[in-house]
Amino acid sequence: MKSLTLEAPAKINLSLCVLGKRPDGYHELYTVFQRISLADRLSFRPIKSGIMLRCSHPGLPADSSNLVYKACRLIQRHTGLSQGIEIMLEKRIPLASGLGGGSSDAASALVAMNQIFRLGLRKDELMNLGRQLGADVPFFILDAPQAIGKGRGDEMITMDFATKLSVCLTFLPEGVSTKSVYRHFQPAPNPPSLTKITCDATMLSVFLTAKDLPVISAFFRNDLFKPACRIKPAIGRVLSFLRSEWPCSAMSGSGPTLFTLAENIKEARSAARKISKSLGLMTWAGSMG
Repeated sequence: MKSLTLEAPAKINLSLCVLGKRPDGYHELYTVFQRISLADRLSFRPIKSGIMLRCSHPGLPADSSNLVYKACRLIQRHTGLSQGIEIMLEKRIPLASGLGGGSSDAASALVAMNQIFRLGLRKDELMNLGRQLGADVPFFILDAPQAIGKGRGDEMITMDFATKLSVCLTFLPEGVSTKSVYRHFQPAPNPPSLTKITCDATMLSVFLTAKDLPVISAFFRNDLFKPACRIKPAIGRVLSFLRSEWPCSAMSGSGPTLFTLAENIKEARSAARKISKSLGLMTWAGSMG
């Protein structure tokens, strides 16, 4: 294969529950991932040796600290591949936004390397490699519109529900460090049982399929919202504004991006225009799935 171009989609977390601290130092999660149509674009071309990465975003390093570079290097070491790869990363997903952009880019790099060099790695093998790069990476390799993430968020259960809802994203300036958010996290005194969390996730997916927005909003949960607001209080203020007109709004991941669900793309674009005009913030409208 001479070259390959892939779209690396963003995700939102429709629900994100932190169940406690794990022996390995990470947190035990139960989260509902939802793929959306906002995506980075990566172009791959085989070269004789090495890794050459170029990026359209000036704030993103194009060296060995980049997850795409790390993913390519991981494949080379895992398979003994001697050939190299040239990558052009067209960045559209904001950095440190809670949308999984870096993880999605890394997932695309693993998939692309496997396809270009015909390495024959199975999807489960790629997902295991992806876990070494980040907890969200396996979701993007799974290539499912929606899935539950358990463990560190890297143990996937595919959801069979489909939704045709649209979504509006509201971007706050400057990202938030996930590590900082977890440092500020404090467990709730009376957390819900795992049985209730599991049931709520299933009900959330059912009502997404039915496009029942008033009911859907009742199942939103993000345990990282409060610690994110401690770092960036504007998150809470903006979300309060959104919910005053669009109740089906919440924060994705560790923030600071906020999402608003809409029945169709026309309503999502209308919300994006109103939010941008009222708050002076960047917005985006697109589809889920």
